Amino acid sequence: MKNYRLITDNFSPLGRILRAEFEAKFANPKTTHSHRFVWDFWNVPGQYTHLRTPAEHFFRARPYSQFLKRLGDWARFNLGCSAITPPWLSYYVEGCEQRLHSDVPHGPWAFVYSLSPRVRKFTGGETLLLRPETLNYWQNFVDASDREMSSFVERIDPRFNRLVVFDPRIPHGVTRVAGTMDPREARLVLHGWFSDPRPCIDGALSARQAAPALDEAVGAFSSTIAALGVWHGILSLRISVAASGTTAGVKILADTLVAIQGDSSQAGRIRGLAVKAFGALRFPRAARGSLITLPLLFR
Repeated sequence: MKNYRLITDNFSPLGRILRAEFEAKFANPKTTHSHRFVWDFWNVPGQYTHLRTPAEHFFRARPYSQFLKRLGDWARFNLGCSAITPPWLSYYVEGCEQRLHSDVPHGPWAFVYSLSPRVRKFTGGETLLLRPETLNYWQNFVDASDREMSSFVERIDPRFNRLVVFDPRIPHGVTRVAGTMDPREARLVLHGWFSDPRPCIDGALSARQAAPALDEAVGAFSSTIAALGVWHGILSLRISVAASGTTAGVKILADTLVAIQGDSSQAGRIRGLAVKAFGALRFPRAARGSLITLPLLFR
């Protein structure tokens, strides 16, 4: 499993607008208006504690729709996911947390976009991911040194304007927040899932023009790897196509492959076979080059 989590800092200038709107609506704690009453205190004892609301119910339509477009364009270009589940807006004050869980059915990628204050007064609030080495503990075991918390988990800081995207099959959570009860000082995030993976094309090629070559290559690739066991996950490729129709290069963007039945060490071979299979494609000529983001689903 490689590139199972992606981090993009300074994701969008729209973050400042959304952050300012949140602060304005909580500026006076004695003010009563509809935006102060849309919050659900989600408490599942021993598992989840935080306040949440559908983000579309909170933000003004124009900046929020512009942000969603930016987020959707990113997912389309970098992962080959063409849809976003309706995002939640959540804030975490003293005592709030999410303990380890996974949420596979929603989509192949989860995202967390931080609107937390630039200068934080709270502690905790990191996104917590079990490391792949922990999930395959004995396979990677070396009796050479002690292991502590950082050996088993990764903590990702909720830095303002940071987008974190990860494989939601991996057990993950949010470390307990301490230090504030003020919503304006809380860990504040937009979160949800990217879904509907499909080939996404930027450039002169149309989907109809690209489909025959892609369909044939997917079929051949599936046959080639059939003997390598049963795998689960998603492998997203970037295929660069010249105006002449020849493939100029293939790059692996993200990879969450795990072996369900078979030798997990074959993951590198599968990646190599994918690069080879899709690096030899020919497409129709076009007015200019194209970039194809191709997500390959293994189930």
